[in-house]
Amino acid sequence: MTSTSLSHCRNCGQRLNPWDKFCSQCGQDTLDHPPSLWEFVHEWLLHYVAAEGKLWKSLWALLAKPGFLTQEYLQGRKQRYVLPLRLLLTFGLLFFLSLKLLPSPVEVEAPAQPTPEVAAAAASQAEARLAESSLPAPAASAIAAGVRQSMRAGMQGQGWQQAPVVMDAEDREKLPSALRVPLERLEKRFAENRDAAWLQLKSTMLSLAPYAVLISLPFFAGLLKLLYPGTVYGAHFLMAMHLHAAWYLMLLLVVLLQGFSGLLFALWAWSNVYPLLALKRVNGSGWPSTLARGAVLAVLHWILIGVVFIGLAAAGVAAV
Repeated sequence: MTSTSLSHCRNCGQRLNPWDKFCSQCGQDTLDHPPSLWEFVHEWLLHYVAAEGKLWKSLWALLAKPGFLTQEYLQGRKQRYVLPLRLLLTFGLLFFLSLKLLPSPVEVEAPAQPTPEVAAAAASQAEARLAESSLPAPAASAIAAGVRQSMRAGMQGQGWQQAPVVMDAEDREKLPSALRVPLERLEKRFAENRDAAWLQLKSTMLSLAPYAVLISLPFFAGLLKLLYPGTVYGAHFLMAMHLHAAWYLMLLLVVLLQGFSGLLFALWAWSNVYPLLALKRVNGSGWPSTLARGAVLAVLHWILIGVVFIGLAAAGVAAV
């Protein structure tokens, strides 16, 4: 960014020196023209990453030193590192973006539904094996009849690609309409086009997941407050942001390092040890107390994750 000939700040009116790049009163830059693309690149990438080095220091501290960034922030050393909210949003954005652009290691493909022709061939093979088996004739005949019945259903197009039965019809009738109607609509959509309905469900859940994590942060901080009541809530919220930013970073590495099973196992193990080390560093408690509180936190956190997942699933069902 170059020097300016402005004599006063356009934001607050503070008098400027010819060499000032920022106003000493309000902090606004003194650029007197719309920034070019290169100026954006220089300020937000080259200068920020290479010259100041905040990002690299923050990234290493976040990943390798549990609780260190929280401790530094609480002790007043804030400008040396990237602010916690920015870390959280950055790695959260990169993680969810990677899920959309790269194949996920946790993606499980639904088994392909057999066609009626394949079912008929399998039924014929099953009947042949039954005829050769040592089963009593009545038992073999009953099983063969069941196989033929299934084959006819498949040949008639019945039983294949049917909608999933989310709940028994009698139990579903007992639900209020606000819950019954979405379930019926979900089954109908799956019956019409299973792949499209499943894609819509996953897309909705994935698109809402970042917001769900942000909404859950105050509750996670509340769990920390419950375990460490002597610490102010703001410090717990700060730690919650750093913990979730670290988990986002580890999940991002999991997606990027597919195929490296040893590294993935190390990341999994580190993600479980990480919160314990962070709790001990920030709160200064001994290991027995840290392990006990960490175990309670893990159970409560998984309950919170379950509630969030149920909410996402409900939103996904409503969108289908």
